[in-house]
Amino acid sequence: MKSIIIEQAPLRLITVKAKSFPEGIRGAWQEIEAKRKIKGRKAYGLIFEDEYFAGLVSDGELEERVTGLPVIEVAGGPCARIKLENWNQKLDQIGGLFAQMAAEHEVDSARPAMEFYRGFAELHLLLPVKDEAGDLGN
Repeated sequence: MKSIIIEQAPLRLITVKAKSFPEGIRGAWQEIEAKRKIKGRKAYGLIFEDEYFAGLVSDGELEERVTGLPVIEVAGGPCARIKLENWNQKLDQIGGLFAQMAAEHEVDSARPAMEFYRGFAELHLLLPVKDEAGDLGN
């Protein structure tokens, strides 16, 4: 699959850290869902080297206080993106696709790699990259 470059908006997420990575991903999502409904929300997985955080875009300060969950802010900027259809059946491909994007682009290690759960059928793998002027939208 070929990646494209997109401009990712800044994010403010309420999060739950997985107890282990990658084994603890499902547990982190279950924990966040126990506090907030996920359906209809923008959901992101954040990958910081060997740590994973399940995150929902914050509805604001009130929600942040009510849940008591840690808030992580991610700076916006260019990201390489690969769309993965029927991702539930392709979990074993995710690491390799991130590696492929890292080989194709200069990675911006100041921001985490991200998984944007577009729904149960579509996952966007987002890898922050250094500005590659002229590549946006290709």
